[in-house]
Amino acid sequence: MAGMVPLFTVLGVLTLAAWNFYLTAVGFFALWFPGYQWPFVASMTYQAMNVIGTSAMVKIGQRVPFRPAYVFSLTLQMIMILVLPMLAFWSPEKVDGEDITPSTWGFAFALTCCAVMGLAESCFTSLICGLAGSMGDPKLMGAIMAGQGIVGVVCPVLMLSLKFLSGDPMQWKYQVVFGFFGFCAALQLLGLFLVRFVPASHQDTRQPEANMVDVIRSFTGSFTVDSARLLHTPRNVKEVLKDVMPQLVNVSMIFVVTFVVFPGVAASWAPQLEFFTSKGKLGQDWYTTLVVGIFQIFDVVGRSTPQALQKMGVTPSRLSIPVWIRCLFIPAFMLLQRHPNSLPAPWQDYLSFLTMALFAASNGWCSTLAMIYGPQQVQHPDEQHRAGVIMELGLIIGIFAGSVLALLTQFGV
Repeated sequence: MAGMVPLFTVLGVLTLAAWNFYLTAVGFFALWFPGYQWPFVASMTYQAMNVIGTSAMVKIGQRVPFRPAYVFSLTLQMIMILVLPMLAFWSPEKVDGEDITPSTWGFAFALTCCAVMGLAESCFTSLICGLAGSMGDPKLMGAIMAGQGIVGVVCPVLMLSLKFLSGDPMQWKYQVVFGFFGFCAALQLLGLFLVRFVPASHQDTRQPEANMVDVIRSFTGSFTVDSARLLHTPRNVKEVLKDVMPQLVNVSMIFVVTFVVFPGVAASWAPQLEFFTSKGKLGQDWYTTLVVGIFQIFDVVGRSTPQALQKMGVTPSRLSIPVWIRCLFIPAFMLLQRHPNSLPAPWQDYLSFLTMALFAASNGWCSTLAMIYGPQQVQHPDEQHRAGVIMELGLIIGIFAGSVLALLTQFGV
């Protein structure tokens, strides 16, 4: 089973590849679809369809053929991630320097691509999380969470590298955009190749159904724990949900807190260091990039080291303690935004960097443990599969709710 960890890390990368590549280049789409509030409308559409798709997978996921669904959902994401920049470049009615007049049909089709991509991601991620949950090894769910963090670091590094190599880091050139999204498509092609190495479904990890010998043993007193598992009839969604609920609340709350203040509030922090303040708007952009980069790096650190909290005695029943303590980051982030010079320069910048590092690491630690603990609350592989999908649903509901509630933090600013 340990040999499966690298594979599930790559699968974790693929679960969020499309979203992270899109999110990193959201400024590009905002430039080519002006006047439509693209960052808000497109992201809300994507996440809403993700919630709908994952909710459906909780109910029917166990009846969906694994390999065909895996291939179809990943192929669909690959097509959409390539069509999106094509629509941005070639659908506008008029392009006169920086003055762009977008077409209604181009915007509508691009928004449709986001919706389809959200549905496809929900199917693929549910398949992978359900599989990891049903295989009984918590390291596999941890590997998925680590992979999701890794792709968050890869995307901005790749984008900045391509921009610098293009000779003008301030422009969205064709070779930069298609090189960037082409890399995402290449990752998804790798995922299609790897399907042959992925267990077809949680059914493959299950022991054979109980036979007559097991039934006889149940009456002769030699009934074992394994026999009990074999004879167990999987319960319905409500019963599994009841057992998983504490961890479902944990993972939802983790991402509500995270997305209430990130990236929106954090992107509004003002720098104090002269390196940034001396460069005007460009300096503010680079400062925001640095702040986001700190989050991405320490989120990966947290996702890769969940045992740090376990060594501190954080069990499934105690995980809610650090989860709710994270709520303190909301007023902290808002104070750093609203009072940018509370400390003499450059100490507030250092405080902001430290706060962001703790915020990101705690996001990684808590979310990974919640996703690991969730499927462990039930015993039967079928129920663990469903629990894995339920936990993924809780995660994206947290992201969606946090993104909506983020607007409340800006009242009075």
